[in-house]
Amino acid sequence: MASCFDYALKYIYRYPKTEKELKIQLYTKWYDTKDINRAIDELKKKNYVNDKMFAESYIRSEIVNKGKPAINIIKKLQHKGVPQDIIKDMLHQYSDDMEEGILAKIKKEIQAYKRKDVEGFDIIQKLMRKWYKLDDIKRVIQNK
Repeated sequence: MASCFDYALKYIYRYPKTEKELKIQLYTKWYDTKDINRAIDELKKKNYVNDKMFAESYIRSEIVNKGKPAINIIKKLQHKGVPQDIIKDMLHQYSDDMEEGILAKIKKEIQAYKRKDVEGFDIIQKLMRKWYKLDDIKRVIQNK
């Protein structure tokens, strides 16, 4: 157990992981299921592995601060093993901040495309290919 716990602690040291990611990594290192479960339980007690905190910080970083499309971040969180109810709660909690971040990113993208002499419908198409919603794009264009 000690070596499994030590490895798990070392693995999450640099970058936080979800419970699923940690479990997968520990299985690839051939640790016993019982040791893995004990190590994860201990890490959860110490709040070192917390899917809710992970989802919250990931959403704040990727959507609120960087303005990435929510659909991409939702898919990444699902892939990382964050439960659906936690994702919904975090999206609801940060909905206003997310909207501001996404609209600011769309505005920045539009300005960048205009500097490259891309105009009109081409800009809209390029933004939609990046998974931005048409309503958000229209809102940014109309507010200019």
